[in-house]
Amino acid sequence: MTFVMVAVTTSAAGPAYELLAGAEAMYELPATSPTAVLFLAHGCQHSATDFWAPTSAAPQCLGLPEEVRIVKAALRAGFAVIAISSQDRLISRCWDIDTDGPIVQKALTAFRERHNLAALPLVALGASSGGAFVLLLAGTVRFRAVISQIMAVPPPMLPEPMPPTLFVHMPRDQRTASMVNKCVRKLRNSSGAAAGSGQLEVRAQKPTAAFFTERIEGLTLSTATEIHEALRRHKLLDADGYLATDPRGSPWRAAIRAAPGLAEKLPGPGGGAKADSLLPDASAVAEALNVAWAAHEIVSDGIDVMLQFALNGSLKGGAGAGGLVEGARRSLRAQHELRR
Repeated sequence: MTFVMVAVTTSAAGPAYELLAGAEAMYELPATSPTAVLFLAHGCQHSATDFWAPTSAAPQCLGLPEEVRIVKAALRAGFAVIAISSQDRLISRCWDIDTDGPIVQKALTAFRERHNLAALPLVALGASSGGAFVLLLAGTVRFRAVISQIMAVPPPMLPEPMPPTLFVHMPRDQRTASMVNKCVRKLRNSSGAAAGSGQLEVRAQKPTAAFFTERIEGLTLSTATEIHEALRRHKLLDADGYLATDPRGSPWRAAIRAAPGLAEKLPGPGGGAKADSLLPDASAVAEALNVAWAAHEIVSDGIDVMLQFALNGSLKGGAGAGGLVEGARRSLRAQHELRR
């Protein structure tokens, strides 16, 4: 497969909110001529508006930290970025390939044609339900590459042929890790570009003050230190400084509220003026703690490697999936060591 660079003239004017082919969409063009288009698919209980901080043009945006970091990295790398919401906006907000597939396909076509992007490679990144969705959507949409975070499907469900596919998962979730291994084995044994598929593991991290300030916009070092101290004081950290239990079930919210004035100092997602709600699926601190625990959460760690994987085309030779994934593992290990 040959990767051809196409010069495209666009106008970057910040994020935009729009209904495309009946789907809620957020998108942004890079400051320079785009090199590819990145489609982002959220997880259950989430929306396209989670990937951008609120603006006057799109005040409904939430701006969760991992999602925002993914978008910023993609824009820096020259991707035109579009996130689309699932049709289910009332119950689980999960994806359904039969309902959402045709609508997303039409929305992506409309977006690419309107912005003169149709000649550029299209890649997809989805998390959880969105990960399963982009894997299955590859059966009808021609993606240059697919990145599935914290999700795999039974190998017989993978469309044929598949594009190069990178599974980014958290080994603490052993069931998903096992399914990822099965999918990667099948894809690597296939012919064509899918043989360059691979996986990237993201492991637990210590929720230090630096960990929080790196992720959460508007969070000061002193406030992040207070978060860490609240976790330590309430015995929510183990002897090595990692989270002792899954934050989705631990009393970390009570620990933060017990610290005088701490909850009021926490910025809302995207660095917003409103305080963090601390609610599941809507809180910057909650998402950061889920990343630190590393069982099931969208993650921006290694995003530069994911984007490089997506753009590499054939994924063969020295710059192929194996080399990229091993490089990403070394990079992530180094990042985690620095945060200790």
